[in-house]
Amino acid sequence: MDRGWYWRLGLVIGVTLLTVWLLVPSYYSLFVLDRADRNNLALLEERMPKWAPPAKYRINLGLDLQGGIHMVMRVDTKTALQKRTERRGDQIARYINTDKQLGQVTVNTDPEALRLSLTAAEPNTMDAIEKEVLATFTDFVKVSRDGATLVLAPDEGQVNRFREESVDQAMLVIRRRIDKWGVAEVDVRKLGTDAIQISLPGRSDPEQAKELVGTTAQLEFRMVDDTTDFFRQTFTQTPPPEGSNITLDTAEGFPQLVGPNREALLEYVQPKAPADRQVLLECIPSATRKGVCDSYRTYLVEKEVPLTGESLTGADASLSQLNEPEVNVSFDAAGAREFELLTEKGTGRRMAIVLDDYVQSAPRINERIGGGRARITMGRSGGRPLDVWLADAQTLALALKAGALPAPVTTGEIRQVGASLGDELIRKGSLAATVGLLLVIVFMVIYYKISGLIADIALALNGLLILAGLALFNATLTLPGIAAFALTLGVAVDANVLINERIREELAHGKTVRMAVEQGYDRAFWTIFDAHVTALIAGFILFFTGTGPVRGFATTMIIGLLASLFTSILVTRVFMNYLVHGRNAQTLSV
Repeated sequence: MDRGWYWRLGLVIGVTLLTVWLLVPSYYSLFVLDRADRNNLALLEERMPKWAPPAKYRINLGLDLQGGIHMVMRVDTKTALQKRTERRGDQIARYINTDKQLGQVTVNTDPEALRLSLTAAEPNTMDAIEKEVLATFTDFVKVSRDGATLVLAPDEGQVNRFREESVDQAMLVIRRRIDKWGVAEVDVRKLGTDAIQISLPGRSDPEQAKELVGTTAQLEFRMVDDTTDFFRQTFTQTPPPEGSNITLDTAEGFPQLVGPNREALLEYVQPKAPADRQVLLECIPSATRKGVCDSYRTYLVEKEVPLTGESLTGADASLSQLNEPEVNVSFDAAGAREFELLTEKGTGRRMAIVLDDYVQSAPRINERIGGGRARITMGRSGGRPLDVWLADAQTLALALKAGALPAPVTTGEIRQVGASLGDELIRKGSLAATVGLLLVIVFMVIYYKISGLIADIALALNGLLILAGLALFNATLTLPGIAAFALTLGVAVDANVLINERIREELAHGKTVRMAVEQGYDRAFWTIFDAHVTALIAGFILFFTGTGPVRGFATTMIIGLLASLFTSILVTRVFMNYLVHGRNAQTLSV
């Protein structure tokens, strides 16, 4: 046997061991824990062996497999636009009458038509008023002008953007709230233009779910106590529980605690906080998976809330002159005064921007900020690309606006998918896949004999690779995903059939066994490769354009096709080469 064969054998053995290791959390989740505890990551981490991978790397079951709650929430963008128009009317009146003192103007609002009527007390001042209003409030356009009365309406482009952002803001709030509830495999996606579809696998109380996502998020500005040594003393005097993976971190310039589990971190440190302080967490986002927290960082903040999001009128992300991402925020008149007083007292300290008890950002106050406008600089560190930092700035802007300008959200539909239905789907789907797999295995052994047995071994490894891939990407397995699983196993068998038939043809032409195996694999390779690449392209199209079960089908299909390439081209050839070269076989059972 040549050295290349041993290298390939080592690769196959290594991949097999890695595959089995990755499936440990899924095994414990599905077969060791009770069904009611299936989504309890802390309990799963506790029950698994120490050498197992983290509990988050497991196969999640979709709503159709384990039951749960399906909700559709309607975002009332019309009401939000009406309130926004009324608020803009007040701002225009204050700007003209007080700030610019161009004369006295009366603003009448027609919420249904989204119209503002500006009437000047002195008709000769309307030209100056019109010029100033259109130049300053660019989100409104002129509809008509009749003497001393100017009619304005929201710019159509701004209206469309506002509608989209309202849904995005509502989705952000809902995701944050559900994350606090501990539903790791929640599915939140936009449905149409003004609705949000929510799937909560493993949940059984519709009223609790409705209460969870149906309330408005609270945005707060709170001062951070970054001068105390509280976290360092807590970590030193009372070490965290073994296995919690809580560490002490000073990357922000003052002591903080970091841990992968939100509940464990709060349970450890919250009861020890001083009476006038509260421990809040900041999500440290995953570098590879959007919307997922890799870990959490603690902040010690004052319990007093000097300013809330009710005073915020806007927040937008942009790039500064130094090409650094920043978020520009603005307040109404009352909020501007409170913010100026807050920044004057807190100069040199950090101010936490808190949404639903999560710290979104904690910028340092460099100076007193007046005028009702502030700039939050994001900075750039850690080698992260500019587009990633800009995306973080946009997320922060959305979070700020989610607390400041929430669109009303109502429950359009809520229904429970029973656990018994989920069990039935699992049973029938698993039975169909098992029966189909057994029939294929028997056929391959009968028709291709030893070569068929080798193909069956590769097929079993192919199935394990698919499951391990789903676990590695923390994918959610749905009923269409089971269908894709069975489909890709069929594709893998088809590749082995093609190879065996090629070898048969070479043997029929009088080639030696060694030559037949070599040329059979070589000539079948490009056919197999082209077929898999074509299917992969279709899978990626489904993944990027589809939603829900379609995307689950595509995910399983992509992983299965990649696994099929590995097992049909590499794994079976390792065994074939051993039979032909290692045992110096003169005949081949194919």
